[in-house]
Amino acid sequence: MRPHVVTRSVVLAVFVLAAALPGCGKDGDKGKKSADDFRIPDSLLTPIEGFNITIDEYHPIRGGVLANKDIELHYPASHIARYLATSNFGFAFNAHRKVLQDIGRPAPGGIVIIGAKDLAEYQFLTKKEWWYYGVIQGDTLYFEPFDVMMKRYDRVSRRSLGEIGLTQKISQMALKNLSRDRIPLWMRESIASWLAGEKSILKAQAAEFNKELIGYNPGLEELERNLSEAVDRGPTRVSFFIAYTMLENLLEKHAMSEIIVFARRLGEGAAIDDASREVFGMDYGKLVETVGIKGDFTDYLEDLLQEVPRKDGGN
Repeated sequence: MRPHVVTRSVVLAVFVLAAALPGCGKDGDKGKKSADDFRIPDSLLTPIEGFNITIDEYHPIRGGVLANKDIELHYPASHIARYLATSNFGFAFNAHRKVLQDIGRPAPGGIVIIGAKDLAEYQFLTKKEWWYYGVIQGDTLYFEPFDVMMKRYDRVSRRSLGEIGLTQKISQMALKNLSRDRIPLWMRESIASWLAGEKSILKAQAAEFNKELIGYNPGLEELERNLSEAVDRGPTRVSFFIAYTMLENLLEKHAMSEIIVFARRLGEGAAIDDASREVFGMDYGKLVETVGIKGDFTDYLEDLLQEVPRKDGGN
């Protein structure tokens, strides 16, 4: 995280300047508003004040930075990105607060979120395609262009993918930090999706490939390779859905708080079988066998297959 230097918000500067213009004082022309009549709308003040901003900078070439003590959000030099910066910072702020309560800190210090200028830059930075939300590297999240993510949304919850994606990725950061990056990938991805409320998106994405991949049910090694490499859109999206279904099966007998304890025990250095027996009553191999889906993944999509699959969404 960069040093925290407080700068004046552009919004605040505009209103202060307006209040000081000639003719706006108490002795100005009749019909002119006095300086006391000028105030910053609550709709502008409230979000900024609530986020405890310590940095608010913008440069027409380098782009902008919005930050508090926990989050540093970088956005590209564009009017759209600048306009959306506060909303996206709000998504990250709320996600950070939720994750801190449910899992723990996303990183030992603050986190950095970098929104790409466009999809070409995003692909260059991450080597990922448009359907993948972002890539975590240590305490830094390289995220899809904020304007693209704001345009795409979950039609069930009516939330933008910007909100869902930032919550999902910040949750993953916290799980990596808690477990010292030892939590199984399928579990990390699915817990993050659960906390982000991503179920309806995962089901719609899997349903898109219900004909091409009928009968598909990868073993654990292939499943996690799909999640990690995220190269082929069909198998990857189906793997996200399968991982989420495995988590739901696990949640039938164990609370999410117990699963978080499992991640914490891994972070404390416990062997995965020992941690699994301690929390779930069986070693890890048996656990995977117990929660894994049986047969075809399309058997779990019956309530969605009548709907028209969406073309948007990502992970």
